[in-house]
Amino acid sequence: MNYTELQSFFHHHCKIKLRSGKEVFGVVWKDLPETDKAIYFASYIEHKKLMSQQIATNSDPAKLLKLEIDDILGIEPIVS
Repeated sequence: MNYTELQSFFHHHCKIKLRSGKEVFGVVWKDLPETDKAIYFASYIEHKKLMSQQIATNSDPAKLLKLEIDDILGIEPIVS
């Protein structure tokens, strides 16, 4: 999967297949600045809290995971 393909899934609840073989459910997004292509992952609930400013990106790093694009083998949206 490349960065361009992944962009359409940013901030959407998804099922993600990782290179380790695990399948996880949550949300991926890109953090600023624009030049850094850091991809972050969190559970759907933690992502909602983050986006509503209840927590800051660096306030509880245990709830956020920084991913490399190569770690993501597949992704599909979860329709609710």
